[in-house]
This record gives sequence, C-alpha cells and structure tokens, in this order.
Amino acid sequence: MLPVERIIGEEGLSASGDGLRLAMRLPWYRSLPFSIVEIEKVCIDGQSVDLSNARVEFDGAVWPLAELGEQTNAFWFVRDSAFLHIPGQTATPGSAHEVSLSMFISPPYIPGMKRANAQTETLRVA
Repeated sequence: MLPVERIIGEEGLSASGDGLRLAMRLPWYRSLPFSIVEIEKVCIDGQSVDLSNARVEFDGAVWPLAELGEQTNAFWFVRDSAFLHIPGQTATPGSAHEVSLSMFISPPYIPGMKRANAQTETLRVA
C-alpha cells in the first residue's frame, strides 16, 4: 500500500479513558489543513461507530470532529499521525478487531476535487 493510500496510522487502535483511540494518516503527498479533511465513517467489527462525540487530537491540540472544517490554521503534516478519539467504545487490550476508516480530502489548490480514501485493517488493541 502506498503512503498516500494508507489512512490508518501505525499506532493502530488503543484503549483510552473514555473509549478508543484510532491513529490516522493523511493520504496525500504534502501537508494540508485539517479543514479540508472529512471523516466519513468508522466501523469496528462490521458495526458502524457513532462519531457524534468523537474528537481529533493532533500535536497537543484536541477539537470535536464536528469542528474539523473550522481548523484552517491547523496543518496535518504527512509524516505525523492524528488520533480519532471515539468515546463510548470499549475493547479489551490485546484483542483483535477489524477496523474500517473512510475519509475524504479536498485539497484547496485543486478546485472541485474530493478524493475518497478507505482502509480496513485487523488491529490489536494497545
């Protein structure tokens, strides 16, 4: 899989205090503002996950997923993972789960482009 096709980060899936944390990668060849990224869907073991209270963490900042489109000054660097915090989801550390993530990016310098990216991996919960 090419780096611009990979959207699940190497850090994978981990349990957090209020749910699960999924590492994500930017599927593009250069850094982009978070405002052009749209997380469409997350499924765990074939079940769609409610993202209404999800948060995104990057470089010490955390904001609600619903406010991702407002993050025009926060740039996602291609070599860094961002993390999607999914409250209310639980998984036992060490257990394996099929995780699907799909997102869209719309680079601001290519008018009208909306690139879809999806990836499914079996991940062990850290």
